[in-house]
Amino acid sequence: MNQKPADIARLERYGAETREYTLAIITDEDHASQVELEDGQTAWKSTLRYDKLYRDVDPGTGKVSYRLDEIPEDQGGEHQLISLIAEGGRGAEFSELVKFGKRLITFDDRTGLVCEIRDKNHLVPRHILMTGSGDEKFKGFKSEWATLKGDDMIVGSHGKKPQEEWIKILDRKYGLDSVDWRENYQHIREALGVGPNGYVIHEAAEWHPYRQEWLFFPRKISTEPFDKKLDERERGANTLIIANENFTNIRTLTIGERVPERGISSFKIIPGYPNECVGLKSVEVGDRTETYLFCFDLDGNVLQDDTLIGRYKCEGVEII
Repeated sequence: MNQKPADIARLERYGAETREYTLAIITDEDHASQVELEDGQTAWKSTLRYDKLYRDVDPGTGKVSYRLDEIPEDQGGEHQLISLIAEGGRGAEFSELVKFGKRLITFDDRTGLVCEIRDKNHLVPRHILMTGSGDEKFKGFKSEWATLKGDDMIVGSHGKKPQEEWIKILDRKYGLDSVDWRENYQHIREALGVGPNGYVIHEAAEWHPYRQEWLFFPRKISTEPFDKKLDERERGANTLIIANENFTNIRTLTIGERVPERGISSFKIIPGYPNECVGLKSVEVGDRTETYLFCFDLDGNVLQDDTLIGRYKCEGVEII
């Protein structure tokens, strides 16, 4: 019997009768991730939380909506992940979660570390991705988004600088290819009309195997040069990019109202309902961080309004 490609199998883990999902959500707490262990060793931590997501259908109108139910910490809803690997004194800044077959994978956007998460809180390092092509500089790849395409896992970065326009392709055995995607990122910028002085920051993308389309949901979009304070407060985006496989045909879709300080940091297609998605929006304004969960469909409808899940930054969500 032929095995389904990994991307199809991921979307068919649940059927159209499913009403309840378990979400895994991971934090990227930047400088706050450094901790000291009981033996005095310096380490870096991230929080992995589990929540329930329920899909409701109004019997009268057929309208779909989602709602979140947090699992209490004392019932297994929160776990600490500890990493001993850092770059420049920083580590465990996990920016995405992807279910790759039976493995739950996460990515450190500081060190380039790729880890499997086992037994809810045990990190198993599997690869270290290096910036750009992987040859020119001893620096970890700033992993920001990841998805499955066929039997491969595609890992990408912000797309704002040349070294962030490369993608990493990992096969089931963690074999690695690095591919320069500058033309694809440029096609997105052109579709958004940001012009020569503007920029787009990507932290969330999915390959849709049924539609054979790329879905990119930029965190920040600006027609003006980068300014940190303006970027934090004003550049949050609500525009979904829908592109064919080679990015020669791109359209955009507005999802809900734009809240300028909130930007998309992760989203996933919901298994069993391939027109519906769950996502995270992050806020970073000075020292203030917040994360919201929301749901939407690929027709532009909001299925769950922004729901505050914590006053800390989460950058990865996956359906377990």
